[in-house]
Amino acid sequence: MTSSAWRTGHRGGTCASCEVPLEPGATAISALFESASRDDEPFARHDFCAACFDGAVDVGSPFSWWRYEVARPDEKKAAFDLDIAREFLLRLLQEAAPDRASLRYLLALLLMRKRIVRVTEQFVDERGEVMSVRLPPDEAIHELVCPAIDEAEAAALRDQIGRLFDLGDGS
Repeated sequence: MTSSAWRTGHRGGTCASCEVPLEPGATAISALFESASRDDEPFARHDFCAACFDGAVDVGSPFSWWRYEVARPDEKKAAFDLDIAREFLLRLLQEAAPDRASLRYLLALLLMRKRIVRVTEQFVDERGEVMSVRLPPDEAIHELVCPAIDEAEAAALRDQIGRLFDLGDGS
């Protein structure tokens, strides 16, 4: 995986559909769309004003999306939105794409630290080390294969998560 993978950019200053500036205090929607080529840029981020989001289907069906209030310039930026990260992890767990195993695993670890993800069981099988996890209040159990991640890949993944969730300097 290259360090340019998962680069989705920061919040856009204008609506991706009507190109009207997203004004502070207004409701906006950020959506992640799967790119045609998952190798270079697997996700593309588009921001929409609330009025144009229904028209976002012209771009494609979003992999994940979230609604937010455009921050005022003098407001401090929120750190890590746990609800958005939880929903994104749920989608990654449901999809179970092998090329996203490291992202899925690291995001699960981050959410374990925040007590959003609960480990119900750990075991080893033909896939390697596996954790059974659940994301309360959902009672569904998801199996998460634990990939081997070296320090360089972990740092790259942290940066990628930072870009996905618009954290600025990584998580």
